[in-house]
Amino acid sequence: MAYNGTQLLPGQSPPLEIITPTDQSGVILIATALGLIFAFISLLIRVYLQIQVRHQVSRDDAAALVAMLFAVAQSSAVFVEVSKGFGKTLIDIPPENLPYLQKASYSSDILYLITIWLTKCSVAFLTTRLSPDKRHNFASNVVLVVSALFVVISLFIVALGCDLSQPWIFIDTQYGPNMFLRWQIVAAFDIITELALLGVSIFLVGGLQLSNHKKFVVIFAFALRIPIIAAIVLRLYYLNIELSSPDPTLKGTLVSVSTQIQISYAIIAATTPCLRPFMSALNTHYGAPAQIKTPSGSKNSNNSYVLSTLSKNRRQEKSKQSNSTNAMPETRWDGTRHNASIIAGDNISFESRSSVQMIIQKNTEWEVEIEGNSGASHRSGMSPERLHEIRPTEH
Repeated sequence: MAYNGTQLLPGQSPPLEIITPTDQSGVILIATALGLIFAFISLLIRVYLQIQVRHQVSRDDAAALVAMLFAVAQSSAVFVEVSKGFGKTLIDIPPENLPYLQKASYSSDILYLITIWLTKCSVAFLTTRLSPDKRHNFASNVVLVVSALFVVISLFIVALGCDLSQPWIFIDTQYGPNMFLRWQIVAAFDIITELALLGVSIFLVGGLQLSNHKKFVVIFAFALRIPIIAAIVLRLYYLNIELSSPDPTLKGTLVSVSTQIQISYAIIAATTPCLRPFMSALNTHYGAPAQIKTPSGSKNSNNSYVLSTLSKNRRQEKSKQSNSTNAMPETRWDGTRHNASIIAGDNISFESRSSVQMIIQKNTEWEVEIEGNSGASHRSGMSPERLHEIRPTEH
C-alpha cells in the first residue's frame, strides 16, 4: 500500500492525516486534541484541590466545569467540520459536504462564544468568593452583568449572520467584510471584559494589608489571562484573511487553531488563581480553605471540627497548675495584703500542631517569685517558694 507516492514498509500503516500545502486539516486536529487534553488536566487539578483542601464545590468551580463541557461540544463540532473537508483547499471538498461543513463551523462559533464567557464567569465568581467586602463583590457582579450582556449581543451578531435565511453560509458570499466587522465588535467585547477582570483583581488586593510582593503574586495569578488577548487579536487577523480569500476552507486553518488555543488557555487561566502558591499569598484568609484536614477530631454538620479530649497526662498537668495557683499566699511576707487575679480569655487546641495550616500558637509565661530573708519567712510561717503558670493562647 502506498500513500502520497511513498512506499510503506511491512508492518507500517498510513497516517491518519497527511499535512500538505493543500491539506492542513491535520494541524486543526492536533491543535484541538491538545487543547482538550490541557484543559481537561487543568480541570482535574482544580477538582483535586477542591476535594483535598476546601472539601466543597463553589460557583466558580461549577462554571469552570460547565465551560469544559461546552469546550468538548465545541471541539466535537470542529472534528465534524474537519471530517467534511475543512482545512483542505476548496476544490478538493465534495460539493455535497459544504452545507454540513458550514453548519458545523457555525455551531463551533456559537459554542466558542459561550465557552469563553463561562470561563469569565468562573473568574468573577472566584473574586466574589475571595473577598467579603461588599465593594469587591459589587465590582465582580458588575463584570458578571456586563460580560453576560456582551455575550448575548455577540451571540446575536454571530448567530443572525448576514443572510438570515442561511446564517451559517460563509463560502462564496459577498458578506465577508460585513461579517469581519461583526467579529471585530465581538473581539472588542472580549478584550474589555478581560481587562475588567484584571481590574477587579487589582481592586481586590489594593486595600489589603499585604506586602507588595504578595499583592503582586495575587495580581499575577489573575493577569495570566491577559495572553488571551493575544489569541483574540491573532484570531481576528487570520479571520480577515479567511473571509477575504477565495479559498476560505484552507485559509481558515489558522483561525481554527487560534480559536482552540484561546478556549483551552481560558480554561487553564481560570484554574491558575486556585492553586495553593497564589492562594497562600492572601494571608488574610480570603478564599482560604473552608475546612482543614486534621488527623484528630471529628467534623460536625456545620463544617467545623471538634477537638479531641485532653489526655490524662494533660488533665493532671492542668490540675497541678490549678492547685499551685490556689496555693498562692493571700498575704505578703511583710504582712501587706496582696490580691492578684489573672483572667484568661484565650483557648488553645492542644493538637493544633497536627493541623499545621493557618494556625499560630503563642505561649506566654508568667513567673511569680516570692522571696524573703529567713527571719521574715520564720515570722510569717512561710518558706520562700516559686510559682509558675504557663498559659498558651491561640489566635
